[in-house]
This record gives sequence, structure tokens and C-alpha cells, in this order.
Amino acid sequence: MKLKSLGWLLVLLLAWFAFFVLATVAWIGGMAWSLGLLGGVWGAFLLAEVRQWVPLRDVAWVAGIAYGVGVIRWFDLPVEALSSAQRWLMMGAGLLCLVFFALVAPALLAWIAQMLRPPLAPELPVEAPPSAEMLGRWDPRG
Repeated sequence: MKLKSLGWLLVLLLAWFAFFVLATVAWIGGMAWSLGLLGGVWGAFLLAEVRQWVPLRDVAWVAGIAYGVGVIRWFDLPVEALSSAQRWLMMGAGLLCLVFFALVAPALLAWIAQMLRPPLAPELPVEAPPSAEMLGRWDPRG
């Protein structure tokens, strides 16, 4: 990376905020907009993994987390209407959603990208090492 660590973290924080706002607007627009945004984010992550573009992969990962926080915000219920057990249940559902979008989905996408990645160049043939007889016939001093 050409940016210093703190600068890169600032870029990722701003990307998270931008994608969080974008995800919120997509959820307001409807399910099709939201799923389209998710497809774009995951498509960018897959492309970055296949092409091994680390900065794009990091930004797409942050965008996926921002989308996950938008999902948590979408199924959040008013706190006054919930009992104590329901509050814990909603916090657990939010945690599961965040774990999915931060860890599970990127791991599955990276696994898929690994299968899509073109194979490495085939190994070139290597000459067999010389036998003892060949070494005996070869005299570098002569």
C-alpha cells in the first residue's frame, strides 16, 4: 500500500460511512435496490480476490460490513415494545448478522474466488541431476 496505515484506516472508515448511507438509501428504495447493491459489493469482492487487488478487496469488505449494519438497522424494533428476553434475542440476531457479513460471507467468497482463479503457470521441465558416471567423465580441470 502506498498510504500509511492511519491514512488507509481513515479511507476505510470513510468508505464504511459512504456504503452505510448507500445501503440505507437502498433499503428505503426497496428489496431490489438492496439486493443489487449487495450483488455489486460481493461482485467487487470476488473480482478483487480473483485478481488479487488488496485495496479493492479491503474496500469491498468494509462495504459488506456497512451493508450488514444496514441489515441490522432494518430489522431493529423499537426498544420500548420489547421484553428483556426479546432485547437479548435481537442483540443476538444483530451479532449473528454482523458475524455473517464480516467473516462468513467474505470467507465463502474468497473460497469461490480461489476456485475461479486461473491455475498457476505449469512447472517447466527440469533437467535430471547428473549421474555419478557422468560426473566422473566430466573433468572441469581438463
